[in-house]
Amino acid sequence: MKAPKRWIPLALVSVLLAALLTGVAACSGGGDNVDPDAVLEQASANMKDIAGFHFVYEVHQPASAEPSSGLYIARITGDVNSEGSMQSTVDATYGGIPVSIGLVAVDDTYYFQDPLSKEWRTLAAADSPVGELNLQAGTIQILERIADTSYEGTESKGGTETYHITGMVAAEEVKAIAGAVESTDSFPTDIWVGTEDYLVYEVDIKGAATPNEDPEIWRSIVLSDLDEFVDIQPPQ
Repeated sequence: MKAPKRWIPLALVSVLLAALLTGVAACSGGGDNVDPDAVLEQASANMKDIAGFHFVYEVHQPASAEPSSGLYIARITGDVNSEGSMQSTVDATYGGIPVSIGLVAVDDTYYFQDPLSKEWRTLAAADSPVGELNLQAGTIQILERIADTSYEGTESKGGTETYHITGMVAAEEVKAIAGAVESTDSFPTDIWVGTEDYLVYEVDIKGAATPNEDPEIWRSIVLSDLDEFVDIQPPQ
């Protein structure tokens, strides 16, 4: 049974979208008559209402990219639920040394596991090692605010038939996913939405978020276990 929805003002779920149900008929079925904006509108409504999901967020560096001398986030794997909580493992390098960091967000508090001592520390969201990460609200927000959309056809993602839609997303909207964005340019974005359930299965965002990133860098968020609730509690 799904847990009751409790939307909280945590940065993780700070943005709630209204249910945008218009245009559903235009986005049903395949072929060249698919309206990409109608697909995204229905997806934003459906994603707002699900119990949670599993995610893999990954930063893809080209082979030519210079190694980072500071903290570099390569991958975040975890779960988000409809209460606004998140549990995840952050795979990163610090000074070229691989580290794995536990990160849990419950209510207004982030819990950070020290990679050396394995002890948990309490942090404000703004002080977390990944910034005010907001995958759930950020993903939904992009669905509504992507511009210059185009329907590219259908593709299989995780064994599910999806609509492939492309467009441009303003830098301000990418902050919730990339953590820190200094660019003012819009980012080319690809989104895959299920043709039957109108849920998001993948979002790819291309381009450098900060001046020290390689211009060929891109970020992906792959979602699975859609509409599955995971009970997330503060670490003991």
